[in-house]
Amino acid sequence: MDRSDVAVIVLGAGATRACSFVDPAEWSCLPPLNKDFFTQLQRVPDTKHQGLIKEVLKDVISLFGMNFFVTLEDVFSTLEHTIRMISVTGRERAYKKNDLMKMRARLMSAIAVVLEASLVERREGGRAAQTPRKCSHHEELVKRVLRPGDHIVSFNYDCVIDYALKERGEKKWNPRYGYGLPLGPRGARLIGHQHWAPGTPAGKGDTIHLHKLHGSLHFVIKRSDRVQLKQRPYTKQRGMSHFAIIPPESNKPYDKGVFATFWANAAQALGKAAYLIVIGYSLSPTDLHANALFRTSVRHEGLRSLVVVNPCQQDRARMRAAVQRGLSADTKILSFDTLQEFLATDVSVWR
Repeated sequence: MDRSDVAVIVLGAGATRACSFVDPAEWSCLPPLNKDFFTQLQRVPDTKHQGLIKEVLKDVISLFGMNFFVTLEDVFSTLEHTIRMISVTGRERAYKKNDLMKMRARLMSAIAVVLEASLVERREGGRAAQTPRKCSHHEELVKRVLRPGDHIVSFNYDCVIDYALKERGEKKWNPRYGYGLPLGPRGARLIGHQHWAPGTPAGKGDTIHLHKLHGSLHFVIKRSDRVQLKQRPYTKQRGMSHFAIIPPESNKPYDKGVFATFWANAAQALGKAAYLIVIGYSLSPTDLHANALFRTSVRHEGLRSLVVVNPCQQDRARMRAAVQRGLSADTKILSFDTLQEFLATDVSVWR
């Protein structure tokens, strides 16, 4: 493909909420947004998770009171700063540092619980099965919208787009190279990638690139610095779940370890972008890292088109402002309320 014709698709939580199988009338536990995470957590029906859910809600009430109205980011950030404050002051009058660390670990596990409840098939009685639900919208993105060599920048922990790439990414996707994970000598540092490959993987130079900036529920970083791609990302078999993600804290460790590689690769992708499509991503004003990424990475007047798929006018305006450096008088700027509306539009309209 023409490398000056690169498209970058940005996925936020709203893209997963817009999955084709999501129907509140059929199943009330929905893929969570930052603002309604605890609502969705309380709708998880699986009895095996009720103990954890009760503990997490108890933790949140301890921090914010009975009539709490907080986002997932609010809780993680409160825990983060409280732990740091105790580390500085050495005072544990209200909370012990060890107890706060346990609260944080429980909340991390709760993320996997909600995503399991909302994104996999269900057995009789509401128990989660091991089969992921397929999203025709994401599969359409892979099959019809994305071309070999394009990029996806995802802020989501879930594996909806990963499954779509596996199902529809013939000759377009190769997880061995597409995640940008360090391979090491003879590729020994990455294991389990075969499960996430389509029948005919793309070559190294032709794969779509998927930059999961906050990590993923199927990434497991081993002590030997190897990365394993789990086959069952949402399943918690015993104890706490194990995965590599950056929780929605105000002080995200995006510049350390493998995450530094993810963010650097995403910055390079945005710098190449001729077409930028942002789906279901609100770009919170408090997420200073993401704001800086977009503001500094897009090429000056380099965008031929900017497409923002989001029903919220404020979110759309915030995204346009963040990438204004890439806009010119010739940039085509399009807005869509829904993912379905965008997919119904011929690709030639923006590409």
